Amino acid sequence: MIRGIIEKIENTKISIFDWIIGFICIVFVRFLLESISSPSPSGMMPTDPYTLIHYGLFFLAVILGLIFITGYFTKNFVGSSKFILFIFPIMWTAPLIDLSLNRGGQAMSYIYALPRELFFNFFKFPFFIPVNGITFGMNVQIAVLFIAIASYVWIKTGSYKNIFFTILSSYIFMFVLGAIPSLLYIISHANNIGITTSQISLYLEDVILKSNIFHNTLHEGAFSVSRFRFFQLGFDKLMSQILFVISFFITIGFFWKSDKQKLSSILKNSRPIRITYYLAPLIIAMGYAVFFDYGTFYSWVDILGVICLLISWFGMWMYSVHINDIYDIEIDKISNTERPLPENIISKEDMIGSSYIFFAIAIIGSWCVGFYSFFFILVGLAVAYIYSAPPLRLRRITLLSSFVISIVILSATLSGFFFISIDKKIHTFPTLLSLGILIFYTLQINFKDIKDIEGDSKQDVKTLPVLFKKNGLKITGICFAISYLLVPFFLNFYAFYVVSIPTSLIGYKLITKKPYNEKTIFLLHFLFLIGLIVVFFISKLLTKI
Repeated sequence: MIRGIIEKIENTKISIFDWIIGFICIVFVRFLLESISSPSPSGMMPTDPYTLIHYGLFFLAVILGLIFITGYFTKNFVGSSKFILFIFPIMWTAPLIDLSLNRGGQAMSYIYALPRELFFNFFKFPFFIPVNGITFGMNVQIAVLFIAIASYVWIKTGSYKNIFFTILSSYIFMFVLGAIPSLLYIISHANNIGITTSQISLYLEDVILKSNIFHNTLHEGAFSVSRFRFFQLGFDKLMSQILFVISFFITIGFFWKSDKQKLSSILKNSRPIRITYYLAPLIIAMGYAVFFDYGTFYSWVDILGVICLLISWFGMWMYSVHINDIYDIEIDKISNTERPLPENIISKEDMIGSSYIFFAIAIIGSWCVGFYSFFFILVGLAVAYIYSAPPLRLRRITLLSSFVISIVILSATLSGFFFISIDKKIHTFPTLLSLGILIFYTLQINFKDIKDIEGDSKQDVKTLPVLFKKNGLKITGICFAISYLLVPFFLNFYAFYVVSIPTSLIGYKLITKKPYNEKTIFLLHFLFLIGLIVVFFISKLLTKI
């Protein structure tokens, strides 16, 4: 009977979107039950987005880890993803049992313990010996979950060895997730471990208040909540960032093991040169903010924030790539035959499903970083959609298509700057420079359409190279050259003409040269950015001398 149930589950057709919705629904039921069985210290239900996303990411990391481990030992990652989702409502049992036994009097939490106690806790947990933060219901829940997983592994492999290592790996993974606060403290205090667990909370409170988490997510409400609640919100953000990064890499690992060819095709289609082109302004903006003392990096927490920021913009870019490929399939059959859809490596349904994942990565990752980052990602996602998808499909309209791309680049730039900047007033970032970014990229980015001239012409997409036909390359080259000549003006630093003038001349030659090679244009742009940085620091050095 169990074998028949498992086969039925594995044969159920579940899209990526279906899986995501199913997981979210299960987690929200858990939210409600846990709020009743394990009330917060304030007695209020944790319905704020900080807590919901933190808890949601915790359960996401749990389910992804279990799927990956089970898939690894059964050699069936897709089947494991379906099975683990179907048994995941087992997570409801913990609050229900605690509610029945304790009437909501025992709180669930992370494990706060110093090295010796943490070591013994690792062995107490499987034997239902009380561990601080771990309720009896949680013990039962995990035991039932492991029994279900063990049954699945036995039916799929018939190997006691595989069952043992699956359960052991799953237990270690879940224990590590539950002990993250303790592990953070132990790693950072390797040579000076304290004597009480309260020092763990004090350490976390200190690093949060001294990090960019403070002004990116908490500063506005610093004086409207209690000190405890203030730290609690910051802790939610820190844990969300950690769990987001863990979930991201497990997801990559899952798709790599389940279908290496498709993932390789998707990553190859990410167009690394272009994504570097879009992320460069974000990174430079962070450097700009640090150099001019708008803010700085305070600790390892800020490095973690940068990782989340870059991952979220990677997700935004990949979402835009997917949307573009879905609606440009006829153009790509002519101009970009090496892409996944024209090559039939990935179906349209798979491409749509993949776009949901990258959309979620962009949204969740940017939320974990802060409100400004979240807003700028939303702008980027909105532009990506109206650029490629009907009814607007702005990429068909000359210059307007490049203008909306410049908006995305401005959003990325502001996202990097305001991640660092303590002052969140929008005019903290020079207004003239914002205008300059829009004008520069509107004129400059048209070169990307040159390789698509044939396909765009047949689909009536009026890019600059298509509109001017025989003179299209020359007009594109002139716009490209002008854009670089405007840089010193908008930066109000005329020494940059040392780099701008040769770049504009070389760029025009490369654009009008046959055969056309897009990679050389991107290389020239990166060399230009490096040149600006070199000239800037040489000028500052000479000024001091």
